[in-house]
Amino acid sequence: MKTHDQDFDRRAERIPHHGVGLSVDLHAPDVLELSDALRRAGLTPDYLEVFKAPTSELLRVRQVLAETRFAYHAEGLWCIDPEMTARYPWKEAADTIARHADALGAAWANHECAGKQLGGYSFGTYLPPVYTNEIADATAANVRLCQARLDEWNLEKGRSGTPLLLLELAPLTYFGVGDIAVAEFFRQIVDAASCGLVLDIGHLWTVWRYRERGSGADLETFAAEFLAAFPLHRVLQVHLAGLGPQDSHAPQETFPWWIDAHDAPVPEVLWKLLRQVLDHPGLVSLKGIALEVDTKEIPMIVEEFRRLQDETGHAFRSRPVPLRAAVPYRVRRGEAIKRSMGYETYARVVSGQQALADSDLRRFEDGLEREGLRRYCTVYLPHELMTWGGDLEELFPDVWRSLRARGLTDRDFVRFWFGKSTAVIEPYDFFSLKLTCWGAFVHACAPELAARVDLDIERLRRSHDELNGEPSAESPSVSMTALHARAIDDQ
Repeated sequence: MKTHDQDFDRRAERIPHHGVGLSVDLHAPDVLELSDALRRAGLTPDYLEVFKAPTSELLRVRQVLAETRFAYHAEGLWCIDPEMTARYPWKEAADTIARHADALGAAWANHECAGKQLGGYSFGTYLPPVYTNEIADATAANVRLCQARLDEWNLEKGRSGTPLLLLELAPLTYFGVGDIAVAEFFRQIVDAASCGLVLDIGHLWTVWRYRERGSGADLETFAAEFLAAFPLHRVLQVHLAGLGPQDSHAPQETFPWWIDAHDAPVPEVLWKLLRQVLDHPGLVSLKGIALEVDTKEIPMIVEEFRRLQDETGHAFRSRPVPLRAAVPYRVRRGEAIKRSMGYETYARVVSGQQALADSDLRRFEDGLEREGLRRYCTVYLPHELMTWGGDLEELFPDVWRSLRARGLTDRDFVRFWFGKSTAVIEPYDFFSLKLTCWGAFVHACAPELAARVDLDIERLRRSHDELNGEPSAESPSVSMTALHARAIDDQ
């Protein structure tokens, strides 16, 4: 057995069985209201995996739900970037994860194997890694560093039971880039790091839809081949969440343009895929299955969680441990990158600021969902920057009317946002970044409106900090629903 597998086994053995639970946001919907609704329906989650929130809020919920076991869903740690230690305040992010996991008593801290800040550019939702051998090696090195920092924090604070860092299979929003298969990417990571993994069923569907479907395999065949190559022995948790179109009026197609959408229903295709995953004999380290329900309506959560409990009773049965790495997996799609490629080019191409044909990414054109990349650049990204974490048109209605009268649109804001790379000096806070860029945009395009916008931005920043109860560096995007409502009421 490899050293990293031994370290993983040692850490995983200390993690108790978690069962069937929910992955939740504290405020959308309110986790205590949700808990009451489930109780009235005769349902009790075995555990809650809580998304990043202020420490005080995590402590409060743990105290109120004292009988509940907790896990933690982190963000702000961009392990997929080879320049993580040079570009980002990664130690602060790791310490926040350690502090939050400690507040919850969480045995693991899950983080998407993806990034929201890459190459000096910031995004509101996750971008997957560039799937290459080089990036896989860099990710593994960063994961080792971050796990070591979690260990150090707990030692410094005199805590026991360091949370195990889990990497989650990232969703593809219309496209994926790279020259090796996704399963190979993760096996290369676990060959060099002792992290656990989270296998998200909906994310797996997007990998098939936007990256692997070109091979001609149907979903069931693809999933069987993927599970044979993926390091299932490292999977501690399985996620299930909704899929849906960004535009509810989009035409129905044979292969729908679905994306990861936690407010959407779980489609039947994912329930079937979940059964295929849970039936696989290689899933030997499973500790928990969670339905992701942030932003979902409570009645739908109750209905889907009841079904999840009913359909997953067999998932934690004893399984024989298979021989590891029994399936060859280093079959490359093409020549791997021989030189370093920074994420700045990646960010500029996917944001539409640089043509694919004029970039280092052109080597990945084979297998790239080109229509998906176009859709991401021209439809998804403008919507993300305008609405994610607070709709700018609703927060600043008069200013937007004035800008539109000058012929400016959301596309102009996107171009301004990605006009230049910016050094990251503070932990990730998308709302703060958005306000800063919005203020600079108005100053540049309509300076006579700048003074008013500056006052509005200052008011929103104060509300942001008041609602979170801690400085902005600790602020989660989950509070934006309440902030948005307060801002609208103040107008």
